[in-house]
Amino acid sequence: MRSLFLLFVLTTPWIALRAQPPNTVTATVSTTQPAPAGTANLRIQFFDANLASTIDAALGVLGGVGVTAANLTGISVSISQGFVITQYDFLLPVPAAEFAAARDRLISAQRNLATSTSQGLTWSSTVAASDEEITRALQQAMPRLVAQARAQAAVLAAAVEKSAGDVISIATPAVTNSGLNLVIGLTVTYALQ
Repeated sequence: MRSLFLLFVLTTPWIALRAQPPNTVTATVSTTQPAPAGTANLRIQFFDANLASTIDAALGVLGGVGVTAANLTGISVSISQGFVITQYDFLLPVPAAEFAAARDRLISAQRNLATSTSQGLTWSSTVAASDEEITRALQQAMPRLVAQARAQAAVLAAAVEKSAGDVISIATPAVTNSGLNLVIGLTVTYALQ
């Protein structure tokens, strides 16, 4: 029993050393910046409990918002508390720069329906940057991120009385949408000297 325990103790540090590249320090940094332009995708749901509901009725309410029949993505019918409710789903892409104006038009349409007993409107939005815009954002952010990673690696290396040397690897930057912003993350591994 004793020899098995001793064998485990002797092999565990060796396994740990193989999992971690020796003499390296890794820094992970991120930055948040406004989406360069992009498209705001407005998902609009128009509800109508009128038995004579039509797409034209929905477009009549949403025409001032800029919705057309081409924006229709689906129609569903359900029964709720004895009422037949027709739901019209629309996807309205607008340039991110025009998001505020489109939002205000939707809020105005919602207010106009506030006293309606048979119609309602809900909506949500997401912003998507194009591949070209993401590439441009990366080009702008990379020098700053690399400098931040170098500074963070220097602090980490100093903690073990070493310095950060050459770059061993750079991970592919991670880019995520966060509201009207892009969050760009970068991980860089340096040799310890």
